[in-house]
Amino acid sequence: MSQQETRTSETVEIQDESLLRDFIIEGLEYIDEIEVNILNLEQGPENKDYINNIFRPFHSIKGVASFLNLDQIRELAHSLETLLDKARSGELSVTSGLIDVILDGADALKVMIVKLKDELEGNPPEPLKIDLAALKRRIEGAEQDATDTMEVKKLGEILVENGAITEENLEQGLEAARQSTPPKRIGEALISEGKVTPKQVSHALRKQTERAVDTAVIRVNIKKLDDLIDTVGELVITQSMIRQNPFILSNSDRRLSKDVSRLSGITSELQRTSTSLRMMPIKQTFQRMSRLVRDLSRDAGKKVGVVTEGEDTEIDRNMVEEIYNPLVHMVRNAVDHGIDSPEERVKAGKPEKGTVRLKAFHRGGNIVIEISDDGKGLDRDGILKKAVEKKLIDSSHNLADQDIYKLIFLPGFSTAQKVTEISGRGVGMDVVKQAMEKLRGKIEIDSAINKGSTFTLSFPLTMAIIDGMIVRVGSEKYIIPTTAIRQLLRPVKKSYNNIAGKGEMLNVMGNLLPLVRLYEIFDIEPDYRNPWEAITVVVENESRSKCLLVDEVIGKEEVVIKSLGENLKNAKGISGGAIMGDGNVGLILDPEGLFKLSESSG
Repeated sequence: MSQQETRTSETVEIQDESLLRDFIIEGLEYIDEIEVNILNLEQGPENKDYINNIFRPFHSIKGVASFLNLDQIRELAHSLETLLDKARSGELSVTSGLIDVILDGADALKVMIVKLKDELEGNPPEPLKIDLAALKRRIEGAEQDATDTMEVKKLGEILVENGAITEENLEQGLEAARQSTPPKRIGEALISEGKVTPKQVSHALRKQTERAVDTAVIRVNIKKLDDLIDTVGELVITQSMIRQNPFILSNSDRRLSKDVSRLSGITSELQRTSTSLRMMPIKQTFQRMSRLVRDLSRDAGKKVGVVTEGEDTEIDRNMVEEIYNPLVHMVRNAVDHGIDSPEERVKAGKPEKGTVRLKAFHRGGNIVIEISDDGKGLDRDGILKKAVEKKLIDSSHNLADQDIYKLIFLPGFSTAQKVTEISGRGVGMDVVKQAMEKLRGKIEIDSAINKGSTFTLSFPLTMAIIDGMIVRVGSEKYIIPTTAIRQLLRPVKKSYNNIAGKGEMLNVMGNLLPLVRLYEIFDIEPDYRNPWEAITVVVENESRSKCLLVDEVIGKEEVVIKSLGENLKNAKGISGGAIMGDGNVGLILDPEGLFKLSESSG
């Protein structure tokens, strides 16, 4: 093992700790910025702005590393900076080989900075698994190695796509550009030939690149932010208690009522603002997926591009890591199982290059993420056959397509004919389902043979506050998330059925739905035992509906979710607790858990 592989920071112990911590935080942000712009550069290698946007972070890392005497980081950053300077001056062509070297260099810097972080936090040091000498040789020989050609989306192609010119116009413009002295750029040549207007060229150039916009920001410790949001949560609870105080409810002073109403409005606005402080665009997560697709497609010998939409859609910072692994598994699945090989695609009349689309948007109080591919689609019969072979379902079951597709989320389920580096060994898709359950979300699948598949993930915008329906069973109050409620009703006696082998059912608008007696699950003495005397809350989870029997529906309330502690955090049928407006604690019901409890007890 070389010296470079064993140590990354020679002088961590003698540096100013606060400076080093700042460098680690900023350095990792710089690496993320570099990675994004490298992927942009791969799509637009003629764009000098992308090169500059990569050059600057490397330069900053080099400067601070030099000040802190972090020699290996400084040397590597300097080598990469020199390489980019040559590309910027035109001495070096931007090719796929060069892109690979810069990406690998950025990855190496990230590993070194993370190792610094571990050392600073007192974690046991591990050997650095990077051959820095070999990487440096690749950087030095990049000019010779970078000979691969790459697909370039040129200005002329954009003009053709926009309908500004025809393919014939483009060929004429290219010929005019070549013959002019000195040679003109394609945009200039097309304008001179009268094929396009300057405005059309300007529009195409804007489409070719997105310029970075500087925004003033302030760095805040995430713990301080969480403390602020928790305090605002307590304020929301207190304000709700004031609003429901008997003295306030019976008070006839209009001015006091107006002040209480104003306090309610200000508290709600403060809660929205403080929650938004913890929101961040999903853009960075999507960009990490773009890098993943690039690497996976190369390993699989496929050509796959990424199209993103809704990158500015905001998500709770605490959820970012929660959804990262599920997205990784979904993208891996799309590249390995979904997208066909180039040969198969051409044979099927498709473009040689496949596409993975990532789309995010808000819908109601939820964030929705769609992962689509234009590949083979899900093999319905193959999934069904494998499920029967594994004895997950009976061969006589007549399942809808959605139910068949969702079998892929069962632990260990895989229809892969062989194990690959990408697909692994059938472990992964169940992680997606578990993560969505934790986020109180759901998954929907749409697929068509030879057209592709779309996986839609939907979950609440924030894990801190929910809209809940307060219900009472006996002497206990529970909270049901309103997103899970389909309807409320008091059933008539003739709608009740007790079917052999299926149990108690209620006929709701022509559909027989299972009846769940909450008082039996939680061992409570109810007010009513007959369904036609009680109230039924119809709840839905992953396209399945059941009827929850309750004594009273108290009303809708915005509640702040509280942890139940170690002893109760894994309690089935319960997802958390909340302090309600009357000051009492209510348990938040988990529809998925309740469904499982009722099925196991039935």
